[in-house]
Amino acid sequence: MKKIKLFAIASTVLTCTAFQADAQFTKGTLMLGTTIGTTGYSSANSDYNYDAGELRNTGTNAFTFSVGPQIGIFLSPRLVLGATPAFSINTSQATNNITNTNNTASATTTNTTTTTVSIGPYVRYYFSNLATTNWFYGQINGAAGTGSGSTTGTSTGTNSLGSSNGKVSNIFTWNAGGSIGMTHFFYKRIGMDVAIGFNHTHLHNYDTNNTNLTNKTTGIVTESTNNYTLDTGINGVTFGVGFHWFLKG
Repeated sequence: MKKIKLFAIASTVLTCTAFQADAQFTKGTLMLGTTIGTTGYSSANSDYNYDAGELRNTGTNAFTFSVGPQIGIFLSPRLVLGATPAFSINTSQATNNITNTNNTASATTTNTTTTTVSIGPYVRYYFSNLATTNWFYGQINGAAGTGSGSTTGTSTGTNSLGSSNGKVSNIFTWNAGGSIGMTHFFYKRIGMDVAIGFNHTHLHNYDTNNTNLTNKTTGIVTESTNNYTLDTGINGVTFGVGFHWFLKG
């Protein structure tokens, strides 16, 4: 008899939990909020195609901070379709070991800072919940954007030392990725997201670069312009935090 009672109580609790879980979100519910994300680790390969005909390949370390509003609508009690406009600041450092056309060696370090605005879709699916306060989800997303920036750098060669500065224009960037995370509800319709994922970003831009080279022996300064088109692919692990309000449709 006791086993039957315990089974009945457990069934009732599970039924109520399932009912509350399904009632948490309904078709037409709006998800409004903001996302904050940073790239904790990234690796990149860049191809430089200089107007003068020289080709370079380099590795890049990058740090990205982005923030933006997020809006979505539940197409079912667990499936969300939405969009995320974002503002991003990207800082990267590229170090090149170069073999020139005359087989002399040189090295350069270039620091680039860009700001971009972008917008793109996302799809989120809530697949599990714990006591209706912690909901686990998977998400895929993408975005495209544009912006501008600046560069500074230093260089060392066999007979010279150099410094450079320039502008970044004609930026076109896109990204795509996925993540898994959890929404913790402080209140029935207010939640905080914590997620970890993977993201691929491709950046295309045109750099106008002015360089001053100082001859180590004579001290004579030579000015030159080195303009180039840059294509960078970045693969990174992402960590994100966000806050959302869930409003009945």
